[in-house]
Order: sequence, then C-alpha cells, then structure tokens
Amino acid sequence: MIARAFAVPLAAATFGALLCLPADKTGGFRFEDVAASSGIRAEMRCGGSEKRWIPEANGSGAAWLDYDNDGFLDLLIVNGSTMERLRKTIAGQPPSPAKGGVYLYRNLGNGRFEDVTEKAGLVNGYWATGANAADYNNDGYTDILITTIGRDLLYRNNGNGTFTEVAGAAGLSRDVAWHTGSAFGDFDGDGNLDLFVAGYLDVHSLSLQEPAPVCNYLDLHVFCGPIGLPGTRGILYRNNGDGTFTDMTRQAGLANARPSHGFAVVADDFNQDGRIDIFVANDSDPNQLFLNQGGGRFQEAAVERGVAFNGDGRTQSNMGVAVGDYNNQGRLSVVTTTFHQDYFPLFQQDKSGFFEDVSPAVGLATITSKYLGWAAGFTDFDNDGIRELWTANGHVYPTSPAYFQPVTVFQDRGRGFSLAWSFPGTPPNSYRGGCTGDFDNDGRMDLLVLPIAGQPVLLHNLNSGIASWIGLSLRGTRSNRDAIGASVKVESCGKTQFDTVRNGGSYLSRNDPRLHFGLGSCAKVDRVTITWPRGAVQVLKDVPVNRYSWIEEPR
Repeated sequence: MIARAFAVPLAAATFGALLCLPADKTGGFRFEDVAASSGIRAEMRCGGSEKRWIPEANGSGAAWLDYDNDGFLDLLIVNGSTMERLRKTIAGQPPSPAKGGVYLYRNLGNGRFEDVTEKAGLVNGYWATGANAADYNNDGYTDILITTIGRDLLYRNNGNGTFTEVAGAAGLSRDVAWHTGSAFGDFDGDGNLDLFVAGYLDVHSLSLQEPAPVCNYLDLHVFCGPIGLPGTRGILYRNNGDGTFTDMTRQAGLANARPSHGFAVVADDFNQDGRIDIFVANDSDPNQLFLNQGGGRFQEAAVERGVAFNGDGRTQSNMGVAVGDYNNQGRLSVVTTTFHQDYFPLFQQDKSGFFEDVSPAVGLATITSKYLGWAAGFTDFDNDGIRELWTANGHVYPTSPAYFQPVTVFQDRGRGFSLAWSFPGTPPNSYRGGCTGDFDNDGRMDLLVLPIAGQPVLLHNLNSGIASWIGLSLRGTRSNRDAIGASVKVESCGKTQFDTVRNGGSYLSRNDPRLHFGLGSCAKVDRVTITWPRGAVQVLKDVPVNRYSWIEEPR
C-alpha cells in the first residue's frame, strides 16, 4: 500500500502580550488571546442584551477549514441577528443580506488573518446558529454549511476562492425552521458524505411579540423555554453523488424519534462496527444515539447504551459534546456540557459497548457543577499523549450572578480531573461556540471561542517543552475525500493512542479536521494503522514526527 506524506509549512510569528493568571489556575498551561492582533475582529450578536426570548440566549458557532488548500487553517464564524429580523423571517419574509451575519477569515500563514467574506461571496441574512464544513461533492475543495433559524445555507466551494449558495438546488429543506448542530458522514458507505441536521424547537410555536413571556428561575424573571415549548426532529439527507441530497429521514426510521430540543450532533462509529452512527445532545430531553443498522436504517439506542440520562437517571440540559478516547483505552467516551448547578457527565464506554457515567468517580462532577457549559472537546494541549477536556462556559440569564464564566481546561493525570487552566476574559464574558485548531501549524493546538456578545477569543497555545507530536491529514480516494469515519491507531514507545476522523461535536462548531497526537518524550512513531471508511486497512511505519503528513487512501 502506498502512502504519501508531505510536510505542511510551519508559521512563526510574534503575538501580543501573554495573559497572566494566578499560579494555581494555570497548571503549567500557557495561552494568550491573539484574536485582535491577528485580524479576527468579528462582532458577535445574539438579539438584545436583556435576553427576553430564548433565541437570544444560545449563541452561535465557528469552524476551522482550509478552503483554499494552502495548508493553513482558515476560520468561519457565523452570527446571530436581531429580534426584528427574526420576526420577519418567521412571518415568511426572506431577509436581505446583513453585514456581519457571517465572517470568513483567510489564514495568511504568518499569524495573521484577512477578512475575505465579501471577496468569497458569503452572505447571510438569517439568524445563524451552526457552522460546519466538508467536501460534500468530493471535488477536492471544502464546502460550507450554515444552519440557521430560517433556511439553512450550503455554500459550494468554486475552487477559486469564491463560493456559490446552492442549498435549494441541492435539495435541502426550504421550510423556515430552527436548526442547530449538523454532522456530515457517509452513513450508507457509498463514498459520498450524507448529512444530519438537528432541530431545536418548533419555531412557529414561539411568541415573539411584545410583551415577552416571563418565567421564573430561582426568583429571577427570565425568558421561557425550552421546557414547555414543543421540540422537533432532525433531518437526515442522503447524498445522491451528483451534488444533490434527498431527505431520507422517514426511510431511515428517524421520523419515529421523539421530538426533542437538539443542540450538538456528532457523526462517529460509536460501537466500532464499521458504520457511522449519530449522537444528539438534547436540551432538557434524553440524549439520542442513532446506531447505524446498515441498509439505510438507524435504531435509537441511547437508553440501552447508557447515554440518554446521567448516572442518577436524570434528564439534563445538554448543550455541547466532547468525543474521544480520553484515557487511551481504545474506545470512544462522551462528555455533554449541561446547566449551572448540575454537572457534566462523562460517559465512559466499556468493552461491551455500554457507556457508564463515571463523572462522580473521576472528580468531574464536583468541579463542573459551578459552570453552565457549551462548547467542549478532548484535546492534547501539551503533547504529552493524554487529552485534556476543555469547555466554554456562560449562563443564559444576564441577571444571574453567574452570567460571566470562563473558558476552562480540565486535566486528569490518573488521580481524577482537576481545573488546570481558565480564561476569564477581559472584560469577563459569557461564552458559547468554540473549536480547536492548530492555526499556525506548530503542533500545539489552539482554541477559538465565541462570546454571546463582543469579539471572539483566539487562544494561542504557548505551552513549552520537548514533547513530540504528529499530525495526520487523511485524504480518501475510494472513501469520501475528507475521510470522515476513518479510525487511526498510533503506536509509539510502547504506548497506543486511538482517534477517529469525525464531524460535528463541540457546540455548533467544527474542530480542525486533521488528527493530532502528542507523543510526550517519545521521538519516533513505530506504527500507524488507518482503517479507512470503506474498509481498507493501511499500516505505515516511520511516519515523520513534529510535522503534518498528508496520507492518501490506497487505491
């Protein structure tokens, strides 16, 4: 089998002043916010400051992507809107494009970004929620999906730095709906990326006229929902292989699912049977795990697999999702972020495929109960071969004393999780979407988080040390070009790590699509085993360390 490995260019740059935190909050981690100095100056908006209706509280997402194939990660940020424009959208009046509804920043490779939104032809007049990206037509260029409260937007990459909006022509629903998370995956194994889009609630059930409905939360007068408002179902689209999609929700058995308030979605092979499944984090409803049965059919199995409720058997207000093999056992675990004064459950998978909530046992329940979490992920920030858990946090009620909350990094070194680092922001803020990506290709994973209002935060990773790493950018030939669904084992110095190329997760955001493995003090890789989405197994030796390699699926 033949593999092609190429060194991806590294960028060296000097950034702004280092953020200093008390010693007990850093745990050896060093990050600095370089958003403004690097040219990322989006202005986030999500309705008014008082948050009198539920759409104003949930924020939006971002996505890392290399849309121009130059080896550097570019950045997509999607934005909310105003209540006035939302009322017109729901009333059936298509909104005109609004400045600041979407941002595309091109990575210049020197630590700086250029706003190319207008040049690229991206516009959005809707209330955007989720940002995603994938090469849905296998033409070698990454396309863009924006989910909204309105009509979803699919931007086909023209290959010359511009995009064309094709959602209607491609067969995506033109109904006005509240869609949130999304995930691309080759669910039927034909080499084309299908698509699942989650729904939050029946947007036509909302009362958006003055006066705003008022509910009570701990003696606070707050907006109403989602409890008491009707949820909805997601949509599964099959990729026809000709640039169009067909709604297969009913044929796949997903139309029988209970209407829920869906947020984050992940496409991954959770039971490792070679077929891509779908996990949905639901707000105030049981989570859903749709296991792929083959033949275009899915079975909802969250209860029997142990991920519908937390360990107490309670439904939680789940927003974001982190998926990964955090303890290097060769199996995927799941964390969902939840409401304030609850805790983030860590669903650890055993050999039988059952997930157990071990959050209380590993200390995560205690340290996360003070937060209201949104975006999340498992990422090895210090390249020691063990993934940290990061979360973006913020309350939904501005009148709550806990409205402003930090971005946090939790670390487990065999004695349970502890808070290793936190970013309060200056001034403090309430955070929502977020995604990890190595924007300067130095092998240290960086983190982009979005506040509910104000400017994005780009946390540049400055962790020092001698730890080695490898980065893998997989390219499918028989499988989908993005290799979504591939699984990878890395063996180095007697240790084995496992990860998958997945889509979705975090909170309405897309992480760096490349796989990143920290190697600690190990200076070489003994073996890399790749199982491609369509079944081919590729074994590589002598994969170079401390660089990104492009690996092509054997033909």
